[in-house]
Amino acid sequence: MWAVHPCPIFNRRNRRGPWFQFRVPYEFEWNRVQLPVPNLPRALEGLRILHVTDFHLHRFWKEPYDELLRRIAADEPDLLLSGGDYVEDKRDHRPALPMALRMVRGFRAKLGVFGILGNHDLHRMEPHLRRTPMDLIDGARREIPFGDDGTVIEIIGLPGVDREELTEDFLYSFPRRRENTLRVVLSHHPDHFPRVRYALEPDLFLAGHTHGGQVCLPGGYPIIRHDSSPRRLCTGIHWIERTWMVVNRGFGFSGMPVRLFCPAEVLDLRLTRMT
Repeated sequence: MWAVHPCPIFNRRNRRGPWFQFRVPYEFEWNRVQLPVPNLPRALEGLRILHVTDFHLHRFWKEPYDELLRRIAADEPDLLLSGGDYVEDKRDHRPALPMALRMVRGFRAKLGVFGILGNHDLHRMEPHLRRTPMDLIDGARREIPFGDDGTVIEIIGLPGVDREELTEDFLYSFPRRRENTLRVVLSHHPDHFPRVRYALEPDLFLAGHTHGGQVCLPGGYPIIRHDSSPRRLCTGIHWIERTWMVVNRGFGFSGMPVRLFCPAEVLDLRLTRMT
């Protein structure tokens, strides 16, 4: 049984998103969250990670996308991590491809921009995304040295196109986490968490895919899951066995062009040392 604890306090920089959205997130939430991390290296106190996911872009470009990129550029985070599903149409990504590339090329972060694929992207998006400033780490690992004391930020990108690509061989191919290291796992699918938690012991597990339910009851309780996780874990931030499980509601729409009691969001995560 998972020990699930309440999420931290949100400090919203903009007003609460609308209860109803149609096709385009004309308003979205930029949610700033403080996460206390056990044994966080002192050099990483205050590290900012911007997590974005699930754009589901079509052949059109709208003003909210410009607004998002302006805010990223004006308030440049330390890291930007993108969780996949850049396009909506699984059968033909080509009409939305210029919009997806425009979005990704607008990402900015001081220490780097890293991303994975989603189940809507399929592997055909991979060569296009590799020609952008974003480091595509779908099924890969990166280390970012930080400071002069040996501190390292380690980012592991899980395969995002198909759940079956997350094999035991892949999970146990990584070295054991070292001291003075922050380990972040970037996943498209939240229901990878149980396997990842025991194999990789991440400090942060960042996921998307569910859109927070997309259609929810008042108060944000998800009706639709798109995932095998318990319904309460298909959205929000949860402290589970010394790992922060973060499930972002995402920015776009899939299937039905509607969000109900589930506004689009961007997560601005600020790390502190757990006392």
